[in-house]
Amino acid sequence: MTRTQNPIQTSLSTAQNHAFDGLDLGGVCFISDLHLSENLPSTCAQFTHFCQTIAPQFDTLIILGDLFAYWLGDDTTDQNPTALLVIDTLQALRSQGVQIGFVAGNRDFLVHQTFCERAGMVLLPDPCIVQIQQQRVLLTHGDLLCTDDARYQRYRRLVHKPWAQKIFLSTPRSWRSRLANRLRRQSKLRWDALNPTQRAQLSQLQDVNPATAQCWFSDYQTGLMIHGHTHLPSTHLTHATKRMVLPDWDCEQPAATRWGYIAWHVHDAQPELTCALSVAL
Repeated sequence: MTRTQNPIQTSLSTAQNHAFDGLDLGGVCFISDLHLSENLPSTCAQFTHFCQTIAPQFDTLIILGDLFAYWLGDDTTDQNPTALLVIDTLQALRSQGVQIGFVAGNRDFLVHQTFCERAGMVLLPDPCIVQIQQQRVLLTHGDLLCTDDARYQRYRRLVHKPWAQKIFLSTPRSWRSRLANRLRRQSKLRWDALNPTQRAQLSQLQDVNPATAQCWFSDYQTGLMIHGHTHLPSTHLTHATKRMVLPDWDCEQPAATRWGYIAWHVHDAQPELTCALSVAL
C-alpha cells in the first residue's frame, strides 16, 4: 500500500496557549491508551499501582489520551465506577504534589473540564508544546497523524465540532450508552470479518503517516514528539527528529499482558521508553 502525503493542518497558537505553557514540569512521566473500563479490572488495578509506585517518582504525569475505553460525557461520572476509581487514584497522586496533564484521545474526546477538575487533571489541547529539560516537546494523542485514513479524519472533524458534541450530550444518558455499545459491537464484527491480509492493510492505513509527522516537526519547530494511539511502541529516528510512541495497556491475560510508559527524569538528557510484559502488583 502506498502511503499518501496528506498532512493535517493544526493551530500553532492553540498548541502553545495552554496551562502548562512556560511551566517547569520537572521530571515527567507519560502514559496513554489504558482504555480503562469496568470490564478490565486487572488493568485498572495496574493503573492504581502505577500511580502509587511509579508516578510519584516524577514531578508531572501527562496522560496522552484514551485513559478510558469510552466516555459518554462528564455528566455520567457518578454512574461510572471506573471514573470514580480514576478520580480517587489521581487525586491521591495530586495530593503528593504531582502535576497531572491530560490530552483527550479518540475514545475519550468527550472528557471535558468538569471531569478533569474532579480528577485533579489539567486539560491540554491536542497538539500542545511543552518545555522539558530545556527542550521543546510536541505532545499529541496521535490520531491526527494518521492521515492516510481519510474516512476517520472526516469523522474526527465532525465529532470535535462543538455543535455536534452539544447535540450528543443533550441526549439521555441511556441512549448514549446504547449507541456506544452498538458502535463497539459493529466495529468488532467488522474486524472479525477481515482476513489476515485485510487486517494488515487496515493496520497500515491507521498508522502514522511519516510525511505528516515530518510536517509537524517543521511547523512546530521541534525535534521531539511523543504520542500514543497506534499501540505500536517504538522510537522513530531521523537525522534531526525523534518520534516516541507509547504502548497501550492490557493486563487481563497474563500471557499477553502489556503496559508501559515514557520516563524523563530531571537529570536525563532524553526520555526513555519502558514496555512491560507482566504486571507489577
